[in-house]
Amino acid sequence: MQKNNDDVKLTLRDYTPNDRHFILATWLRGLFYGDTWFSQIPKAIFMENYHRALERVFSTPGVKIKVACLADDKDVILGYSVYRTLNHNGIDINVLDWVFVKSAWRKIGLAKKLIPPSIEACTHLTKSGTSIIKCKLPNVIFNPFLFK
Repeated sequence: MQKNNDDVKLTLRDYTPNDRHFILATWLRGLFYGDTWFSQIPKAIFMENYHRALERVFSTPGVKIKVACLADDKDVILGYSVYRTLNHNGIDINVLDWVFVKSAWRKIGLAKKLIPPSIEACTHLTKSGTSIIKCKLPNVIFNPFLFK
């Protein structure tokens, strides 16, 4: 993948353990500040409890994490997605748990590159995610109960 933001070359790669802290921090902040329901929970309670929930994601078999980064410095994360295939009631469902792109790198198609085209459901939505789902992925259903 090559996208152009002043001719900077970008690429997608698989998750490495060095990405863990960035992903945890941005997912927690994005969910707490990006959703009115979660922000009603006292911040310390939300962060402590949801941090544990997200830690389980990293050890769940079949979870895939794709990272968008600079082609010449793969440690510079520009965005990522977390997704998996889940067997729900005997049917395999492709589930998106989270997608994040740094604000300076939005609106150039990174999220589209990070989200597999076969996604059928998502487990987390923020205010901006809601509008993206409605406009760009109208067949994707929101089902937070698929997040385990």
